[in-house]
Amino acid sequence: MKKTFLILVFLSFLFSLFASPEREVPIFWTELHSKYNWKTKPTFPESESVELFESILYTEGRLLLQTKDVTKQYSLLVWNLDSRESKKIDWDGGKVTGWAECSGRILVQTTKTLWDLDAKTFVVKRKLPWSNNGKSWVDIVCLENKIYRLVADQLEVYGLDSGELESKIPLPFSSVQRMSKRSEKEILLISSYWGNTIQVFSPKDPTNSKEWKFPVNHRALFKLVTLSENHLLIFDPITKIYGEWMVFENSILPLDSPVEVADGSRAYRFSPIQNKIEYQFSLTALSDLPETKYQILLPKQNISSQRLSEEEFDVASIPEIDDYGNRSLVLTLPPLKAGDRKEIKVYSALLTRYKIHWNLDPKLTLGKTQNGEGLESFLMDDWFLKMDSDVVLEKRKSIIQNETNLKQILTKTQEYVSSIPYQSGSFESAPKVIEKNNGGCTEHSYVTMALLRGMGIPSRLVWNYLPTESSKEITFNHKFVEVWVEGLGWIPMEPLAPPKSKPGITHARHVVFAGLPGTNHPKIVGGDRLVQLSKDQLGLAKKIKFKLVVAKIETEKDTENMDEKVIIPKTNRALNSGEDLIVP
Repeated sequence: MKKTFLILVFLSFLFSLFASPEREVPIFWTELHSKYNWKTKPTFPESESVELFESILYTEGRLLLQTKDVTKQYSLLVWNLDSRESKKIDWDGGKVTGWAECSGRILVQTTKTLWDLDAKTFVVKRKLPWSNNGKSWVDIVCLENKIYRLVADQLEVYGLDSGELESKIPLPFSSVQRMSKRSEKEILLISSYWGNTIQVFSPKDPTNSKEWKFPVNHRALFKLVTLSENHLLIFDPITKIYGEWMVFENSILPLDSPVEVADGSRAYRFSPIQNKIEYQFSLTALSDLPETKYQILLPKQNISSQRLSEEEFDVASIPEIDDYGNRSLVLTLPPLKAGDRKEIKVYSALLTRYKIHWNLDPKLTLGKTQNGEGLESFLMDDWFLKMDSDVVLEKRKSIIQNETNLKQILTKTQEYVSSIPYQSGSFESAPKVIEKNNGGCTEHSYVTMALLRGMGIPSRLVWNYLPTESSKEITFNHKFVEVWVEGLGWIPMEPLAPPKSKPGITHARHVVFAGLPGTNHPKIVGGDRLVQLSKDQLGLAKKIKFKLVVAKIETEKDTENMDEKVIIPKTNRALNSGEDLIVP
């Protein structure tokens, strides 16, 4: 009987979810996996070592490394990425000072000689006189049947067949130490002086350069190769960093766990954390009580940054969904005598949370299509916004000016809001926050909404948990803003968690409970909390002592390295330095 009831409740709840006028835009996700197995780190031969500034070479599912043994004898080592086995190859050409893969061939540079090898067998096909006279490592790459050699702050260009110098290309960067081929048109420039920054450079179009921040130790970048244009691999026995990464626009994402890509590449999510969660409700009657009802907020079910599965509801609770697509439970308890106690597991589920990146169309402009039908309540003014006040109007004008590009408007807004120093606030309106230039997460949200709603961009206040991953409980401790973008739906504007200043991107893996047009939740009265007596029974509050604990239980499916814990500071001081700081 209980099972049948739960099935009926679930079906009713599912129907109501899809009937909601403010539901999430449906998205279908596709998983991208690493090409090779990195579940356990490779065991590199202890007798061999590699030099920091020497590159590795990828060909035919294998890596080529120059190694040195304890007697300082150089060898060429081939590492098979599938079998995870290594072997030395016969080589009597002398110390290698650079190499490149070139259309099924391997070009090996030594002093005064350029060797042309078969990529499968490593058999020497030919050798050319070569202008390299030094014994230090100098990177070469092969692009469109030309050889490019990195010398100081320029590229020397050689004919592939002749080996003769044809031209020189100055680099717009100083102190370049390494380069690696990305495609037939682009190379990656690396330097330990730049930290973990990579410059993407096109020799044919020097003005078309890009910059990437790579999320690894910068020394490991010296052992970076490309499997394809946007698929990168690092194999570094020095830092012990091994694995694959994927390029999405200007973001580099690890493939140690699958990266999920939304249909049409609208978004991607990665580095999931999975927990079993339990809602543990306890109650003590301080006096005789009639039948009582409690409103309990649930996490949103399937949104871009989180999903819930294996949900179970107690038979005494009924799921509901409000006009804004937020979920809750109504828990009904029978009359109780003074001193009676109840402990109920009202809800449990498997919760998966992701870091999320939305791809904002750089061509999307403000217009009627941005003001989605049915989103009028997310455009209204209110006491906490005062979006037409002189202070807000002046700030909007100074930040946005005459900009009509939506991505630029959102970026400029979030860059400003993220620059407002964090200080525990008192829920002051947006103009006050702008004037005093500090505030808590709620006040940062008010400013964001005031600036954007005044431009006709729908925005909503998000009730959520900003995680402390070491904590065993989930609470409601944070707020940020989501904005409506045509074709995407609701995307985050999170100025207080990494990477802070980028709209549509957040790495905090919040637990989202609600998205609201204003400051009040329709199920909760007089405060920010996850549980409350029903509105018509608030007068009984002094006769009951009740508590809700949302327990977080680690699972074997937790895919996140615990070195990446997000810790909420216990201080209210302003935190201004670095993109890695988190404040509630």
